[in-house]
Amino acid sequence: MSALDGSIVNIALPTISEAFDISTGLVSWVSTAYLLVVTSSLLICGKIADIRGLKKIFLVGFIVFTLGSFLCGFLPVALNSFGALIGARVLQAIGGAMLAAIAPAMVSTFIPIEERGRSMGLVVTFASLGAAAGPFLGGLLTEFLSWHWIFFINVPVGIGAVILGARVLPDHQPEPGRTVGFDAPGAAFLFAGMMTGVFALNMGTSMGFTSPLILLAAAVALVCAALFVYHERRVEDPLLDLDLFRERNFLYANLAVTLIMIAFAGSAFLLPFFLEYVKGLPTFSAGMVMTAFSFAMMIGGPVAGALFNRVGGRRLTLGGAALAALAFVVLAGLHPDSSVFMVAGALGLLGFAIGLYVAPNNTMVMNKVGAEKRGMVSSLLNTERYGGQSLGIVLFELVLIQTVLSTVSHAGVTSSSLASVTIDQKLAVLTAGFDMAFWVGAALAVLALGFSFLVKEDEVPAEVAEETPAAIG
Repeated sequence: MSALDGSIVNIALPTISEAFDISTGLVSWVSTAYLLVVTSSLLICGKIADIRGLKKIFLVGFIVFTLGSFLCGFLPVALNSFGALIGARVLQAIGGAMLAAIAPAMVSTFIPIEERGRSMGLVVTFASLGAAAGPFLGGLLTEFLSWHWIFFINVPVGIGAVILGARVLPDHQPEPGRTVGFDAPGAAFLFAGMMTGVFALNMGTSMGFTSPLILLAAAVALVCAALFVYHERRVEDPLLDLDLFRERNFLYANLAVTLIMIAFAGSAFLLPFFLEYVKGLPTFSAGMVMTAFSFAMMIGGPVAGALFNRVGGRRLTLGGAALAALAFVVLAGLHPDSSVFMVAGALGLLGFAIGLYVAPNNTMVMNKVGAEKRGMVSSLLNTERYGGQSLGIVLFELVLIQTVLSTVSHAGVTSSSLASVTIDQKLAVLTAGFDMAFWVGAALAVLALGFSFLVKEDEVPAEVAEETPAAIG
């Protein structure tokens, strides 16, 4: 549901803009508000799950997400207010954060260790399915019903998930004494820092990174980050145990997956523009080509899960990072005359690489911690995913813009001579910008490959290996 919601909403934003007669910049807050709240809340929700129990927080998350979805469709019409939609999206995002934060933790807690690699692969598969189905389903609902139904569709699914989850999920209660309490000051520093940091990244490109508001947000984010680190090192039961990063394998694996997420998000953001502006494809056709990525990722996840116990997670992550670098090299070599099949093939290779990488990397990270910290580490992985998404979009967009401006400047093109520039020349300039952005993606994938190479596939800690679903319940 979380992956579906992330992709189903964007397709309806133009229709929502027309319904409320607002600008595209303002309607983008339907997505931005959700991203801000989810990213800022993940680690907090993970820690609460460690304290209160995974099943309880997971079900509460579904209830909040479902209620928020209903209000997103109902309140804007009842109150004739765009602000009501944003408020409902904030509530929906809180529920989404609860779901996203602890999904990997539930796999690691409820699934025997020999099946965790395969199970994490299935998580990647269903997330990819949601991402692939979102644009098609969103377009269908918006065109034949109304934009409200992109939210209402979550309601019956959410109700069914709550009923099913209450019946089949094992009870999970943390052992007495494992946790001292909730770190409220740390949560406040984290939420304020993440909120302002993600805001500065997302709005900097439109408002300008030197605008007073963006500079203020960045300064607040840095101060909150420093206060968070200072506080977490001194509190008895921290929101995020920073000592985990002293273990090199844990540090390298998290750095690598963050780099992969930055490269993935940046390319996913730019590719539709490449397909429409450089290849000249209509929006629907571009969307169909983009599904090659999601469907290939659906294949990569299960393949990684099936091979995890046989070849080990380290080899799979090395293979995934290497294939991702190769895919970016292919993307960087595309030009206006490249066939659509070549573009789809490069997208498919990148999607397969991401699916091959993420599941085993996350499994290895989750296997390094005991049950009392799985909510924390699970939410950390998803924070890296959402944070990487914001950073990747900004980075790739800046590379594209700066390369285009630099190319135009070196060619001596001015505003007065712009009319004489041919279509082919304009496409060449645009292509140069996209190529440079994809080369950056290749460099990030190579860096991830280096960090993954440094990860040693240690024995699973005895206390982790001995845990079974029966023992947890």
